[in-house]
Amino acid sequence: VLETARGLNAEKSILVVGHQAERVKEAFPNWTGTFINQTPQLGTGHALQTAEKELKMFQGTVLVLSGDVPLIEKGTLRKMLQLHRQSRAAVTLISTEIKDPHGYGRIVRDPQGVLLKIVEEKDATLQERLIQEINSGFYCFDSEFLFSSLFGLTKKNRQMEYYLTDLVRVARGKGLTVSTYLHTPAQEVLGINDRTELARSAKILRRKILKELMRQGVSIIDPSSTYIESSVRIGQDTVVYPFTVILGKTRIGAWCRISSHVVIDTATIRDGAVIPPFSWIKQQD
Repeated sequence: VLETARGLNAEKSILVVGHQAERVKEAFPNWTGTFINQTPQLGTGHALQTAEKELKMFQGTVLVLSGDVPLIEKGTLRKMLQLHRQSRAAVTLISTEIKDPHGYGRIVRDPQGVLLKIVEEKDATLQERLIQEINSGFYCFDSEFLFSSLFGLTKKNRQMEYYLTDLVRVARGKGLTVSTYLHTPAQEVLGINDRTELARSAKILRRKILKELMRQGVSIIDPSSTYIESSVRIGQDTVVYPFTVILGKTRIGAWCRISSHVVIDTATIRDGAVIPPFSWIKQQD
């Protein structure tokens, strides 16, 4: 998500961390934005409240992203930003439709299709739980509306948390515009709540990485049995054979042959090199 956000050239970037905050910070040693600790963690609205001091002098559009939705693409966020500006909305959000909406906040509309509110699953009625349009957790806010409304949120819900989603109802109550960008396919904007969903998203991301490498001229004999991380760079006309794992900031030249059952971790491989089967290569610090 941070990599995607970096491509939007934001004026300022803030990462709100809470649970195991120090481990999260350690995972991004080269990130140039600002870390904000959310202590205690009292919901999504509270997360943004903790960042208010860093943003209160800002005027413009505040883009809020969810760190557990790794498949989001820059193009999708740009479309949301464009809709937000064209509609002059106080709030713009991304929604999608899925057959099994369990665990997600539901998009509640009136009979004419106008968005009324977002209801979290634990607070939803049986009828509302049947709704298949769900909230993705990506928002654009007009800064003036956001900072004048943020601290008016309450914890009157079953989770006793400050919901960021309540700002949709607040904006409607003030007669302001709320826009929705209905996105398909759904998989790009779905979050990760357990290890099953983690594996699902990782598989999709792996396919995306391999597809881009092949478009750049890398031959991958069997994509289904090849694991390459997004930080890896491989030269044109290199061939990667099945059951290969390439990690970290590995740099592989052109016209190489990476045989089967090879693991390469943060190493530099020169042009034309042949890596024999069952090799394990790791560059020492």
